[in-house]
Amino acid sequence: MTASAGRPPGTYISDLRPSRVATFEAVVVELGAVEEVETKEGIRRKVRHGLLRDPTGEIALVLWGSEVDLVTSGDRVRVVDGWVSDRRGRPQLSLGRAGRIERLGPQL
Repeated sequence: MTASAGRPPGTYISDLRPSRVATFEAVVVELGAVEEVETKEGIRRKVRHGLLRDPTGEIALVLWGSEVDLVTSGDRVRVVDGWVSDRRGRPQLSLGRAGRIERLGPQL
């Protein structure tokens, strides 16, 4: 067990604000089907929408390309340097260029 494994995260979903990076832990409570969309540049990419929850709230999740298979519904995850954006007036999380999502195991 690492030193950080027993420590609660310093950031919670209720703390997240658009145009910032965030590191926090949550549960994948909803995960939609993988879809294929065409970007503004005319490139077809896979996309998957979901919902993350912690004791303080929920945030929409969007996964792109190879990210769509990284988690399943019910997984406990740690998001590291995820990008929070504003999507129709509500915060939405993506992994952006530098972020990653780590599976911590199934929800307890």
